[in-house]
Amino acid sequence: MTNKAGGTTSHLIHYNYTIAMSYLYNTLPDAFEEQLETEHLVLRPYAEGDEQEFMRLIQENTAALSPAFTGRVARVRALEDARIQLAQLRSDWDNRKQFDFGVWLRESNTYIGDITLKNIDRSVPKAEAALYFTSWSEMLDLAQEAFKAVLHFAFEDVKLNKVYMRCTHYNNVCSKLAENCGFLKEGVLRSDFKGADSEELLDLRYYGMTRDDYEQATQLKERDTQTAV
Repeated sequence: MTNKAGGTTSHLIHYNYTIAMSYLYNTLPDAFEEQLETEHLVLRPYAEGDEQEFMRLIQENTAALSPAFTGRVARVRALEDARIQLAQLRSDWDNRKQFDFGVWLRESNTYIGDITLKNIDRSVPKAEAALYFTSWSEMLDLAQEAFKAVLHFAFEDVKLNKVYMRCTHYNNVCSKLAENCGFLKEGVLRSDFKGADSEELLDLRYYGMTRDDYEQATQLKERDTQTAV
């Protein structure tokens, strides 16, 4: 189909998409550190060679990844699937569509989980946080340590004004993690989510952290540190 200016609709769509992606890229800072380090952890984007560990953690924790990550579970059935998935995550990072961190223990270099900033809305700007770890009951403290590092990245480096989380009503670990990290429960979204492998509609607890929340928590931590010294 041709428009009045003589161009084709497909060219117009591609042109608009290019402008949108350019806007997305340019609204973020020019550069920031990709690798985050905490007392016990290293967080970084996935790289070539990570596919074996990436696939293993997914396959060993399939039940725990449902329903939020059933799409990823379905996409990663073999090693080549994992390579393709990691290449897509790297592309999404480079294009600033989402920021996906793998999480490793510093001392042993053991891969233990994943934290993603996704569904980025440039008009606010804000992003949704999603995460999973192996052996949640044993990893909760480390997951909290990792998540706080990603929140610092989100507010200080990416310059977001809000980060939110959506947890299924029975995922008490996710809710506890959100609250421990300073998120406020903003409400319940009824019948708002359906997993990739189920027809059941689930209620979601919606948690949010604004820039004001983050800065107040940071100032309070600094005061407590100074008092302790």
